[in-house]
Amino acid sequence: MSTSLQGVREQRAVQSEDSLFETTRQQTGDRSETPHAPGSLIDTAAVVDTMAVHPISSAASPLLQIGFLYLAGLAIGLHLALVHLYLWGSPRAFFFFLGATLLSCTVILALWIWVLPRFAHLTFPIRLVAQVFTSSFAIAALSFLTVEANSFLFGGHSILNPYHGPDRTITIPASALRHAPVIYFLIPIVPTAILCVVGFNLHWWRILVMQAKARALENVATSAQLAALRAQIHPHFFFNSLNSIAQLIRSDPDQAERCVERLAEVFRYLLSRSGTEFVPLEEELRFAHAYLEIEKARFGDELGVEWDVDPAARHRLVPSLILQPLVENAVKHGISKKIDGGTLTVRAHVESKELLVEVEDSGVGFSDGTRLYEQGLGLRSVRDRLVRLYGETYRPQVESAPGQGTVVRLRFPLTVNRVTSQ
Repeated sequence: MSTSLQGVREQRAVQSEDSLFETTRQQTGDRSETPHAPGSLIDTAAVVDTMAVHPISSAASPLLQIGFLYLAGLAIGLHLALVHLYLWGSPRAFFFFLGATLLSCTVILALWIWVLPRFAHLTFPIRLVAQVFTSSFAIAALSFLTVEANSFLFGGHSILNPYHGPDRTITIPASALRHAPVIYFLIPIVPTAILCVVGFNLHWWRILVMQAKARALENVATSAQLAALRAQIHPHFFFNSLNSIAQLIRSDPDQAERCVERLAEVFRYLLSRSGTEFVPLEEELRFAHAYLEIEKARFGDELGVEWDVDPAARHRLVPSLILQPLVENAVKHGISKKIDGGTLTVRAHVESKELLVEVEDSGVGFSDGTRLYEQGLGLRSVRDRLVRLYGETYRPQVESAPGQGTVVRLRFPLTVNRVTSQ
């Protein structure tokens, strides 16, 4: 009873996961072309599309396992039965082998359902030993009964009634020797093909689909994180900008007008790229430039900005909103907290097969650079997105020292060709 209830819970859990996956996939409608992380086994989009057309029924999961058990056992039994049929020419032995194999599968299924789960409370090594011992005992008992049943039904010898006669000579016909290579070539084909097809459809394909589902859910989570980042940028940046503009309207109307134009550029970029995950670095630089122009209106000469960008790097694709959080962090937590201000430098160049981007500030700095990830959602989002897209080796590199400033370095693999001006 407890095992049945556990199975029902597992089925409901998988059903909930399937429902969540379909709902989030429909809500996001994400069809953008996203480069796969290194080591990706399959094309996620293709498998997800296949799942939408041929969904896996979670309720049928136990039946699939039972089907795999019996079909795999049937394939093994068929192999042995064909060999026995060829050697001894006994059709009844052929069917006896198949029947014995199906009986063994039934015993294994009974062990799965009623016996082996009882060792779940033990530690793994002890549980494994107990399960091996119990399974070996049960299968040995079944094997003993099978041998004795064969002796009882067909009059053969058994363990309890062994053969006591003289030696016997067995004559193998010449035709059997001639045909033996062909027979041994043909016998494994069908049983092994059954194992291959059944194993793939009931296990290996399900593993691939579950990997694709997990990756799709990660994409949904990242899209939600990016949306949260945009939502975070909108309010506090908007109000800070309005405060700066309000202060400039009387003292410097021209500067106030330029700030309004830059503010419009910032929000135009956020709205136009709301559904795009990859953009040319040039667009990220323009967005950061507009952002920094507004910040310069707030801080005046206390904020200096320098750009060192290789022309070859401008058209390389990078994740959208990857640069602004670094720039904002440098101004907010580095330069603004320094009495005499500081300089922010943005560098970008192509080196070997990677695009390197650096954001350096001469602000207050930190004794522990990892504290930067505690400052808000933006930097954590940058780190998590780079790790998800390109792997752990592309995690941001942070160098910081108190009183000297901070440098954040980003690396992007050049897996995408340079986009055209169009």
